[in-house]
Amino acid sequence: MSRSVANRLTGITTGLALLLSCSESRDFPESPTVFTEVAPILQTGCLECHGGDSPAANYRVEDYFTSIYCIPDAEGLPAAMPPDQTAPILAVLERADHQSLIDDPQEQTLQDWVVTGALPRRRGSHPAGFGDPFSGDWHGAYLRNQQWLPLTDPERSDACGLCHEGSVTDVPGVEFPAPGATPCTTCHDEPDGVMACGTCHGDGERPYPPRDQCFFRGPPFGGLHGVHATSSANAPRPLGCQSCHFGEDYRMLTGGHANGEVNVTFQPAWGESASYDFDTQTCNTTCHARGGTTPVVAWDQDLEIDCASCHENPPAGHSTIACNSCHRGIDVEGMQLGPSAPHLNGRVDAFVR
Repeated sequence: MSRSVANRLTGITTGLALLLSCSESRDFPESPTVFTEVAPILQTGCLECHGGDSPAANYRVEDYFTSIYCIPDAEGLPAAMPPDQTAPILAVLERADHQSLIDDPQEQTLQDWVVTGALPRRRGSHPAGFGDPFSGDWHGAYLRNQQWLPLTDPERSDACGLCHEGSVTDVPGVEFPAPGATPCTTCHDEPDGVMACGTCHGDGERPYPPRDQCFFRGPPFGGLHGVHATSSANAPRPLGCQSCHFGEDYRMLTGGHANGEVNVTFQPAWGESASYDFDTQTCNTTCHARGGTTPVVAWDQDLEIDCASCHENPPAGHSTIACNSCHRGIDVEGMQLGPSAPHLNGRVDAFVR
């Protein structure tokens, strides 16, 4: 037997062993009703109104995650919680305009699904709630409790890459994913996959806090992230994470990146004295303290800023010609910062027209 054939056979044998470990039925309780049985009911009875670009009540039933999402009303409850008849997805069936949408057997199936936890799937290599953000078995909570090692350590028996495509680290010897194993990028479909900032810190394509306040309830910790990290008609070009959380490699779960703490270290261009006070939530940086009207800014403060907020307009000893003569991204009146203004990067940028 040639060495190349022997190597291929060894790889196939290793792959089969890994597949068996991925597909074996673990000792997890089965859910009597799962979303695959509920989805056809929602599609035939609800999707006509709760789908498309303008869904009724801004509630969708297009997939599992939209179906269990919070109803955007005054209480904002998840559609399938609590696990009883008061869950919004069941309670609404008592309304006159909903009573004929599904028949009695379909309603019983929907009720069974809700009262048993509204789980996405039956048991397999993971608990039934592994894909449910509301479940104590949700995979994000499991990974956090394991310090993210299943994502980063290919030697672990629970390494994600053993079965799933799209993991952070490839497992040596695994040439193809386990049959039926959902690729990580099916849900984490941003360009950076599971390592997109929004996976842990934001909400999908939005890379900064707060987290989705339906699936991840708690202190929103959003503060002025939106002001610093987005572009708008009156805001500068967004700052990257490294501007205020300097020094870590945020492409991987190493160092202090995944330690569960908020580390604020300003980039060197902002000066050696730049600091953030966690007690008062105020910044001491060259960005604000330049002789303007708001030298001290609190993280949760709601502000309308203009050119005079950070420095005099014009600054002392500065030319009195319009700001937009030399600084890109200033409006025609020379007062407001536009999306293309590289103006909060710790430097003074001038462009000759």
